[in-house]
Amino acid sequence: MIIGGYTLSPEYGRVQIPLVHQPTMDDVKSIIFECGNFDGVTSLSITPAPETGPYEINLYADSGNYLLMLNQYLDDGGHVVRTLNNTSAGTKLVDILGDWYQASLITRDIEVVVSCFQEFLCSGDVSSLVLSV
Repeated sequence: MIIGGYTLSPEYGRVQIPLVHQPTMDDVKSIIFECGNFDGVTSLSITPAPETGPYEINLYADSGNYLLMLNQYLDDGGHVVRTLNNTSAGTKLVDILGDWYQASLITRDIEVVVSCFQEFLCSGDVSSLVLSV
């Protein structure tokens, strides 16, 4: 696996997070918290990517709002993106790095983010009860 991304700050602009090959959970947590503190994007990818199944989890962080997306190849060659589905959050829209997403796709709980990344790091997948189509 490999993890990387970038942070955004008014002072420094876009700052690239160095790639880490074969990251430990400590590496992953450090990058997630850095991204969460400054806003930005973090990606944890399986390398090489499998022909089918999950291959990458992405975090988009903006002002304490976290959007998780798990990319997955399907057996028929198609592609799906699995996300959170917090229906109790309602249908209002939340701005994440300049794009608008339904509140039901967003969490403000960094521990949910860490848990999903940890599960992906350990198993190459995240439970469909947490991230679904």
